Amino acid sequence: MSTVAFIARNPSGTNQHGTSAEGSPSVISTTGAKDISLNLDPTDVESYARRGNDLHITLSDGTIVELDGFYNTAATGPKNLFLSDEGDFIEVVLEDKADGMLFASYEPLDLSGKWSAYDDMVFLDVDRIEPVVAPLAAPLLGGLGGLGAAAAGAAVIAGAGGGGDGDGGGGGGDDGTGAIIPTVNDADGTYDVPEGDPDGVTISGTGETGSDVEVTIGDVVVTTTVNDDGTWSVNVPTDDLPDDGVYETVVDVVAPDGTTYDDLDGPTIDIDSEPPTVVITEGTQSVGDVVDGDEQASGTVITGTGEAGATVSLEIAGATQTTTVAEDGTWTVTFTPGEIATGEYETGITIVTTDPHGNSTTSSDVLEVDTETSVTIDTGLSGGDDIITAAEAAAGVAITGTAEAGASVEVTVEGVTRTTTANGDGTWSVTYEAGSLPDGEYDADISVTSTDAVGNTATATSTIEVDTDAGFVQLDEAPIEGDDIINHDERADGVTITGTATAGETVTVTLGTASGTTVADVNGNWSYDFAASDIPEGTGNLDVTASISDELGNTESDSDTVALDTEVVNYGSETLQTADDVVNTDELAAGFTLAGTVEEGSTVTVEIDGTDYPASVDDDGNWSLTLDGDDLGTASRDVTATITATDPAGNDEVITQDFSIDTDVDTPDFDGVTIRSGEISDIYLNPTDDDLSLFSLDGSGNATEAGFTEINSAVEVQLDLDQPLADGTNLVIQGTDDAGNRSSVLVIDQQSVSSDLLNSVGEHNIDTLDLVFEDNGNGANVTLTEEMINNMSSNSDTLVVRGDDNVGPGEGGTSHTVTLTGGVAAGTETVDGETFDVYTIGDGDTRLLVEDDVNVVI
Repeated sequence: MSTVAFIARNPSGTNQHGTSAEGSPSVISTTGAKDISLNLDPTDVESYARRGNDLHITLSDGTIVELDGFYNTAATGPKNLFLSDEGDFIEVVLEDKADGMLFASYEPLDLSGKWSAYDDMVFLDVDRIEPVVAPLAAPLLGGLGGLGAAAAGAAVIAGAGGGGDGDGGGGGGDDGTGAIIPTVNDADGTYDVPEGDPDGVTISGTGETGSDVEVTIGDVVVTTTVNDDGTWSVNVPTDDLPDDGVYETVVDVVAPDGTTYDDLDGPTIDIDSEPPTVVITEGTQSVGDVVDGDEQASGTVITGTGEAGATVSLEIAGATQTTTVAEDGTWTVTFTPGEIATGEYETGITIVTTDPHGNSTTSSDVLEVDTETSVTIDTGLSGGDDIITAAEAAAGVAITGTAEAGASVEVTVEGVTRTTTANGDGTWSVTYEAGSLPDGEYDADISVTSTDAVGNTATATSTIEVDTDAGFVQLDEAPIEGDDIINHDERADGVTITGTATAGETVTVTLGTASGTTVADVNGNWSYDFAASDIPEGTGNLDVTASISDELGNTESDSDTVALDTEVVNYGSETLQTADDVVNTDELAAGFTLAGTVEEGSTVTVEIDGTDYPASVDDDGNWSLTLDGDDLGTASRDVTATITATDPAGNDEVITQDFSIDTDVDTPDFDGVTIRSGEISDIYLNPTDDDLSLFSLDGSGNATEAGFTEINSAVEVQLDLDQPLADGTNLVIQGTDDAGNRSSVLVIDQQSVSSDLLNSVGEHNIDTLDLVFEDNGNGANVTLTEEMINNMSSNSDTLVVRGDDNVGPGEGGTSHTVTLTGGVAAGTETVDGETFDVYTIGDGDTRLLVEDDVNVVI
């Protein structure tokens, strides 16, 4: 048999009658069915097999009936399969198995009761045709008692009398009054009208001869008349049928006597003249997909959309995969790795989709396959010798090769990864910048993976030698010349640089701009001597390096700096801190300062007359030394100060400074006065070159400077007073020499002088006391003390006392007296040809020199 009649009922109870499509397999769509009844006997069946969601039934004659979508239970739940023939109704119970041959058992169902849910799924005929079930009038149904619907249909057919044909025709039954009731054959059936079927549909039935029959399908109305044999039939060609859709056939019959039978049910007409469509959504060239190596190896998947329930068959290079469109309109097929060859190529796809009505559409697409890619690593890297030296590593190392144009390339060297994209010519390059690869001597593994545009990968490996190590060299940590400073003396006797290196290596040593080579001994020690001529003079820093190199050009070095300091910088002295580089008595007494500048951190020593005096040096390099008469004595003389500076580096530098000490004083020598009208108008002195000043004193010693005009002659100096002074005024005549030394004579023209006066004149440096008072032979009386003498002059602690030298004591002349309590006579002393009596007081350093015409009381 080439086709099999079937009845399929959906979950809502609607039956569809039909026959399987011709061919092998002979296909019945069961996606939406809940129950399926086949017009077969168990003996007609050879085997059952599950193929995906389809059930294949092999019949005894070799025909394969495919129940398409039998295992698609999403909308229906598990399906029930029945075999029915000559009124028997048998349930087929199949083994629960995912795929392959299935074991089946049969369970006959007893439908002899009053009613069964499967009555309308029973096949009664013996010719394996679709059952004919005519509408039954109520009296007839009641009269048949316990017969089921399918049995009742058989009874009708059997009782119809003559005129029946292969469609179950025959005269209509009467209603017990003799009237013949019209019927419509296969009223519960469904007739599919696919695209390209020109025959359309035939609706038939029975009735009283001569009755008018009107058949309505949608908006199409066809009429006919019941034949003499009590049957009627109309054919509606496909072109005359209404638009696509599902229509219920309605039959109206008017008997010859005018009796009408309206709205008799007829078969359901399912018109589908549109061929199914199919759309590829994934896996082919039309949607931009390429099958890569992974996809080919795991099975090439193509997906798309189509009409629910339609079959989709794809043929590629002789291999075919078929599936059914799911209820959501999607479908998927998978071609095994054996069906899709590897390589890089394109091949055609033929796509056939067939809907349940038999409409079919054929389309095509292209399968683009690319399962191959490649990658290589170039040789002769890093300067052509596949060896990375230190210089090459510092400049950046390029790793190059070839790959498929546009492929991404991932390069890993010693765990460090770089990525790039192959150029249009298939070349690629990555750079490992300085510091990205470890230094040393080793073989570095290179691993390269390329991934092409569709995801295929290829891997290549290689190695490259790394040799960035020239060996070992180091400068000694000990400071050069003990303190990392080369001073003048150290430069003069040469400088030695020492260190360690790989034994036998030639070491290049540089100091500043000078360099030389030496060889490390078996213990790795080396040294090099730089002569004084190799080393510059001055102040600064010199770079010190020690380096070695190997045959690849790798170098290793160690560096340091050493200070060069062969001079005392910023060294000098200032002009002596006196006005004229002459130290006078006042300056010597007060102290004077030698000063200058020197390099910070230096020491300065001043040597004068064989004695060293340390100077002070502040943080800014200013040095100074203050000296006075206690240090140098009071003798007048020319002095050379030898000043030696020693800087922090140990350099010495000597400078000298010359100056004079002038402590000689020339006290003005009072010679007399001119008195006019009881006033002093002129004062006379022995000749002198000193600058002169004149002061008058009151009784307390307060001094008032007096103006005068100086008149010099070869024998005297005359002071012509601007304003006369009263006779008896005590005078201070002060002389100042070129060195600034000041010395004065105190002229006493009073008989008694107060101690206040004598204690207040020290600022004038009184070195001579001249007693000139005279009144009837009475002279001046002066009382002196040690303190008084010392305070009168800073020039010395010696006071000269002169008196009126016209007549001495005891000769009727003027009598002057000096009282020096505690004084001690110390003999005589001749000064400038004149003999003086010498008296001392106190510790003996304070002296009084008295002319012999002055009385001294001790």
